[in-house]
Amino acid sequence: MEVTLPRTGGIYSPPAGTKGVPNTTIQSVPYNALIDDLTADANAARPITAGGTGATSASTARAALGAQTAHAALTSISGLTTSADRMIYTTAADAYATTALTPYARTLLDDTTAAAALTTLGISGFMQTVLDDADAAAARATLGTNSASNLTTGTLPNARVSGAYDGITTLTTSGKITTTGNEIEISGGNPRTKYTDTTTGAYDFWTSVDSQNFYILVDRTGSGTWDTPHPLQLEGDTSRGFLFASEILTVGNYDSLGVTPEARTITAGNGLTGGGDLSANRTLTLGMPSSITNSTANSVTSTSHTHALGFIAAEVSTTTSASTTSFPLGHIVCMRKSGGSTLSRNGTEGVFISSTDSSFYVNADHGSAGTQLSGTWRSRGGGDDAASSTDFFIMQRVA
Repeated sequence: MEVTLPRTGGIYSPPAGTKGVPNTTIQSVPYNALIDDLTADANAARPITAGGTGATSASTARAALGAQTAHAALTSISGLTTSADRMIYTTAADAYATTALTPYARTLLDDTTAAAALTTLGISGFMQTVLDDADAAAARATLGTNSASNLTTGTLPNARVSGAYDGITTLTTSGKITTTGNEIEISGGNPRTKYTDTTTGAYDFWTSVDSQNFYILVDRTGSGTWDTPHPLQLEGDTSRGFLFASEILTVGNYDSLGVTPEARTITAGNGLTGGGDLSANRTLTLGMPSSITNSTANSVTSTSHTHALGFIAAEVSTTTSASTTSFPLGHIVCMRKSGGSTLSRNGTEGVFISSTDSSFYVNADHGSAGTQLSGTWRSRGGGDDAASSTDFFIMQRVA
């Protein structure tokens, strides 16, 4: 049978009667009981006091020893390389890195109050008093800026000059006055602004409003008052303007001033080109007409024109070919006529090229009649050739 091993505070002690006695035979029962106890002890969980964990599983062992289970955060920390004046901080969930932690920063971290931290930061006691003020009004009181009468030197910040002020009677500045608004108002009878140029010999100018009129005025003599003629005078009630006493030309008054406006135009009529407004010299050009022929008519286009001849004129043919069949109106040829019929003066008959002789023309009845000439031909007289029994006629193209 298994014997329960006696342990005191987790320390194993062999059961009584198991030790051998010199010169005495070892009894098997106590000896075997000891061996069984040692075997059971070796296979059982070893107590913490005996260098074990008192458990047979890892989780039970960690619980018995109070050990932390494995965790990604611990793994991240265990992988860090640390050195002097560095601290651990998280970069993500369960991820850690190191950063510098200077001795000066540690002197700030060990401060137990805000006042101590401000002292460490080198903030004077006076400034600590300002920082301790509950609101801006208290801070201004501490700084002595809660009243304009406390300001004795320096320049007033732009932010402190705001709102409406009506107590200024004279404003003098060596710089410029700038506004982000869209209007500066000067009110009063005959309001004006003066521009004094300190350059030697320079004129002084004013802008002025008087009743319905606006003026630009000038002092040319250095008398301190403006003189005439005024550089500019604009009359709001009459919509007229004057530049050095001469009326300014406008769309509404150029006729009364005898001035032709540039906007007025010269328009080129049919057959002409050019023209335009009067902002420059303009030229009207007569379009180049085409040549007058028997077929031209009286007509005009936007850039040219033509004329009717008024009569049928003879045109001169310049052909050099014996086979020409188209001649201008008025052209005259000599035609050899065959056939029994006669041809009256101014009578019409077709004229043909002789296919056998290039020296004359013939009528349709002639045996050598070839290609007919274009147009209408009239006889202007003729005669007989008794030797050849052939009539010759002078023929003129009339159409």
